[in-house]
Amino acid sequence: FGSSSSDLARNHPQRSPPGHRSSLGIMARAALVFAMAAAVAEALKSGWTPEPCEELAPGMPCVKLYEHPQGSTTVMPCPMESMKSADGCGALFGGKADGEQCPQITCPKALGVTMKLVCAGGCCPSCWAPDHVVKLDRHTALGTPAVVPPAPQAPTSCGGVRCFEPMCAEGFAKGHVQGDCCYSCVTGR
Repeated sequence: FGSSSSDLARNHPQRSPPGHRSSLGIMARAALVFAMAAAVAEALKSGWTPEPCEELAPGMPCVKLYEHPQGSTTVMPCPMESMKSADGCGALFGGKADGEQCPQITCPKALGVTMKLVCAGGCCPSCWAPDHVVKLDRHTALGTPAVVPPAPQAPTSCGGVRCFEPMCAEGFAKGHVQGDCCYSCVTGR
């Protein structure tokens, strides 16, 4: 009637506790899903490009990635056709040598996203990332007493503007400057 330990092991294999194997499977799947989500998030942070200009809504500025001169990291002016005021840029660059016309910048990381050099109508490239990549607080839900309507004398182009109540220093008073949307501090009257 005696049984050896090898007989017991052969006839009664060790079993995992109930649910143990399924827990490991769930954990492995969760780790895989997490890794895939992290890879997608990283791709969104670094793999973005501006929308094609022809797909933008009317009035939205066209943004194109800046391309460094071949074999160089020197930041040069944006292409003339992308400048809003080529004449103004020409005056800005007047007499300056190549490489001295624009600031020699590299784009920083903002909230873990590396911004990219773009040409968006200016003379020189600037660092930029779209709103869906770097979330921007546009203060659309401000409900504070410091937010006031635009000045009644404001131009009609100021529709939808949100202004702040000016807090003027001694010698200045709340007043309106022709062409501005909001009141500002002007020299006292």
